[in-house]
Amino acid sequence: MLKMFENVDYEILQKANDFEFHSISYDSREIQKGDIFVAMKGSKVDGNDYIEKAIKNGAVAVITDGKDIDVSKYENVSFYYVNKLRENLGIIASNIYSYPQNKLKIIGVTGTNGKTTSTYILESVLPNSSRIGTTGYRILDENFESKNTTPESLDLIKLMAKSVEKGVEYFFMEVSSHALSMGRVDALKFDGAIFTNLTQDHLDYHKTIDEYFKAKCKIISLLKEDAKLCVNIDDEYIRKLIGTSISIKDKNADFYGEILEYTNNGMKIRVRHNNNVKEITTKLVGEYNLHNILGVVAVLCNIGIDFEYILDKISIMDSVVGRFELVENDKNARIVIDYAHTPDGLINVLSTLRNITKNRLITIFGAGGDRDTTKRPLMAKAASIYSDYIILTSDNPRTEDPKKILSDVEKGLIDSNYSSYKIIEDRAEAIKFGINMLEENDSLIIAGKGHETYQIIGTKINHFSDKEEVQKCLK
Repeated sequence: MLKMFENVDYEILQKANDFEFHSISYDSREIQKGDIFVAMKGSKVDGNDYIEKAIKNGAVAVITDGKDIDVSKYENVSFYYVNKLRENLGIIASNIYSYPQNKLKIIGVTGTNGKTTSTYILESVLPNSSRIGTTGYRILDENFESKNTTPESLDLIKLMAKSVEKGVEYFFMEVSSHALSMGRVDALKFDGAIFTNLTQDHLDYHKTIDEYFKAKCKIISLLKEDAKLCVNIDDEYIRKLIGTSISIKDKNADFYGEILEYTNNGMKIRVRHNNNVKEITTKLVGEYNLHNILGVVAVLCNIGIDFEYILDKISIMDSVVGRFELVENDKNARIVIDYAHTPDGLINVLSTLRNITKNRLITIFGAGGDRDTTKRPLMAKAASIYSDYIILTSDNPRTEDPKKILSDVEKGLIDSNYSSYKIIEDRAEAIKFGINMLEENDSLIIAGKGHETYQIIGTKINHFSDKEEVQKCLK
């Protein structure tokens, strides 16, 4: 039983009779008879407040980061205290599930933009894999809903255990700055990693860009001894990091790529690594996606996968849901849905769209509530550079006043002396307005939510899909 505490400092607060446990969870709602409940403090919720509920549901033991619990009320339940429980939970889970991470080849992708697309590309090249990230968790052909971009360490180890059970060889995962700073991935050692880029995001949590960068860089310390970090040296912030270099600007980079031409269905690219040169067409579009492709080629070459094989696989992969996703229409116009929700993300997709748009570029976007407020006017300024017309609308306002969020965003347009815009708070109405505006050879981009099928207003999660709303308008 106490095998789970190997290499973890713990204290027995109360010892009940020995028992065999079935599972372990930090969610009291998931607890069943014979389970262990993990009670730990979070940023918004304290799991220790749910101990009684977990025990009523059948918990036979509690691991807690609180020492002031009256354990005497629960005489048939064992209690164990672990300091810094969240940071140690990965080790506890690893002990329970026999270190499944040691039986997988793990590739991590960190950075502000490009994480999701990169993991999709990795999965398309090596399908005997699991993919963990923003759009969900996938083990071979089995899908799981994602609670976080990078799961809590306990959930992560469980997913790895299931992956091993199903015969998975590769484990591809987005590694968020939150996960790195909170210790969710401390129990892992990566076989390779990609650092895509770094631009302003999540400053509501990290406070400064330097702290954000520092959090991201933690992934370097989690690499195996012979593993390499793949670095986008076109990014001014991360180019100073040591690793395998990728670039679309510097021909001396370890992996260099260039766009030869844009096509109706994507783009034609050339990739060079040492004496290997290969040209392919891909449904992925834009310089930022070429960076994503180069990162994948580099990290997989580093672990021994053939250069030509990788690019052949990329040439036949589909576009990524919610990432520069084209919606078919009969207006002879281009309608794009994209997850871009940062100034840099908007610049990436809009600059690409601008280059391939013959007529007007119309942009619909907003900003999330209860998140970094300083990026809101910056997003508007970015949109104003490339857009002929802008429609400001709600994203996920959460508990903030949507009108306040829109006012923050609008300041960026006012400061840029940009006047060709309209504010429509209701996102469905904003999309309808944009669709009705479309003329031949126009492009319309609906940014910010991408793959998401919900909208968070207050504390309520409502079903909402940008793609579904577009399709309604096109009927």
